[in-house]
Amino acid sequence: MSKIATPAEPALTEQLAVAIARIVGPANVLSGAAVEEFRWDALGPWRGYPQYDSLSPQPLLVARPRTTEEVSAIVDLAAQARVTVVPYGGGSGLMGGAIALRPSVVVDLKRMNSILEIDRENRNVQVEAGIVLETLELALNHEGLILGHDPWSLPLATVGGAISTDSLGYRGAKYGSMGDQVLGLTAVLPDGRVFERSAPAKTSVGPDLRRLFIGSEGCFGIVTEATLRVFPQPERRILRAYRFKRFKDGFAAIVEMHGIGLAPALLDYGESPTAVGAGTATLYLAFEGFREQGAAEERRARRICDASGGQSIGQHEARGFWERRHDIARGFAQRRRQGGARPSPAGGTFDFVHVTLPRSRVLDYRAACGPILERHDVRVVEYGIWCWPELFSVTMTAEGGDARDRLSRAVDEMLMLTRDMGGSIEYCHGVGVRLAHLMEREHGGGLEVMRALKSALDPHGILNPGKLGL
Repeated sequence: MSKIATPAEPALTEQLAVAIARIVGPANVLSGAAVEEFRWDALGPWRGYPQYDSLSPQPLLVARPRTTEEVSAIVDLAAQARVTVVPYGGGSGLMGGAIALRPSVVVDLKRMNSILEIDRENRNVQVEAGIVLETLELALNHEGLILGHDPWSLPLATVGGAISTDSLGYRGAKYGSMGDQVLGLTAVLPDGRVFERSAPAKTSVGPDLRRLFIGSEGCFGIVTEATLRVFPQPERRILRAYRFKRFKDGFAAIVEMHGIGLAPALLDYGESPTAVGAGTATLYLAFEGFREQGAAEERRARRICDASGGQSIGQHEARGFWERRHDIARGFAQRRRQGGARPSPAGGTFDFVHVTLPRSRVLDYRAACGPILERHDVRVVEYGIWCWPELFSVTMTAEGGDARDRLSRAVDEMLMLTRDMGGSIEYCHGVGVRLAHLMEREHGGGLEVMRALKSALDPHGILNPGKLGL
């Protein structure tokens, strides 16, 4: 393999396919039309990202390993041939993080889907990175446990993908992000070496190298196994929903709850400015844990919401929200099955921002977004808060032939304003290609530190090139 010079040559693809087949077996090397489903993730042409049309995903072939050792051998082989490698999980990422921007070996990790050990006494589970989150959640439920991470993409996303973006889920207000659950992990480095680090909940022995792979989108290493913190199934879950006449009233209630340390398992707040009638801002809450805890939290939250003018709208609507929280992912999966691998739109042209701000700046930021959106002729669908008062979201849409361009300009302006106000441009979905152009604005001189790390670990740029602004 060391004599192969360029990944563009058909001969290279054939030689790689033969060599990788010796590692994983011929049935687990896909080429030709069979790679089509691995060309795209959930970044679609309806987003405010005009550059989408110029993307030309280039999977040379897809390798489907079963073990960390096989991933190591594949990466070592590709590194020797100077061929880039892109890890692929559930394909539910919204930022293009799994798109092969150069001719690449795509490593599909979904065969690595085993639960290696459920340790009830120590409250952790050891899994392979390709296991789907919903599959893991159901297995834990049988043992009286739950996974703290519950994203919209639960039926599709894999453990490795969730770690690589440090994603946040519906239960994040109580349990934190996916990265907060990682107690240990195994990753394959860009030269094929294997990194392993398992640690107790707290150490003081230098930098936590696990964090190098959490949120790094496979640029520093491919996560193949992980040990995750798990939690006891709640004795009781209480669901509530409140309506507020004004966004700021519900926000005040959220700030007060957070300020006294009240952390609902679910906190989802949204307002549609174009909705007809008063009381269009809706707060969904779930309280779970041991019986007395949930009841006490619910009572205090009710008093806080009442004092801020919130009106209860009944458990039926709250339960409906809870039960529908993963429907978007199931719909996405169905459209993908019907429409092929390239994402098909669920509606018109739209985009979103999910930003972190100092809680003292959230209402000012919301007000400042209005003129930006008006200037670009973009309409707000929803303003929202998720999990914590610092996490603010705007979903927006536009019409017309230049809708994507106007959305793109509006989103960029809103994200740069976020940085100007002391915030961060994304709290949930990662960077991928969609936000890569803003990484210098996000990190400043820190981007050069990240690039130095990338250069030290991956001098030939083997792993997932073009992501994270690296």
